[in-house]
Amino acid sequence: MIRVYTKTRHVNSIDKFLNSIQLEHEIFTTKSPPSPEHEFEPFDLGVSYSYPRKITKELLSIPSKGFVNYHAAPLPEYKGWLVYDEAIENKETHWGVTLHEIDEHYDTGPIIKRVNINLHEPPVSKEQLGSIGHWFMFHLFKQTIADVYNGSYSSKSQIVNAEEIYTKNL
Repeated sequence: MIRVYTKTRHVNSIDKFLNSIQLEHEIFTTKSPPSPEHEFEPFDLGVSYSYPRKITKELLSIPSKGFVNYHAAPLPEYKGWLVYDEAIENKETHWGVTLHEIDEHYDTGPIIKRVNINLHEPPVSKEQLGSIGHWFMFHLFKQTIADVYNGSYSSKSQIVNAEEIYTKNL
């Protein structure tokens, strides 16, 4: 079973897709968290999909297949929650979304897949960049979740990935 932690606005699309590929799942939000007696029951794979809270070390230790995060920004360059503000300030014309393993730190786990996005011009609002990022992130989710659940993926350290990205941009 997959346990997804997300924002309320993503519940319907995630639920509909996971049902369509017949993956057993449950979805929780900050407004609808698991009950205290259910919170630490075993599950196979944990998924943070644009979830606004850090997954605790105790919760990370439960799923047998680990925890992954669908992050609406390119890692390792843009970590945390202020990514859109930082991108606008930096007048970014390149963006991306990232799927990575979750470790005990924030947005530092090994990268499974990153989708790079070329923007025609720098974004002017968080809403504009957010809608672009979330559109690509949901497609990344649909392309990868079954493979992640089945363990059919590889990942690379963000440090190695940053060096590769830097080299490619020279």
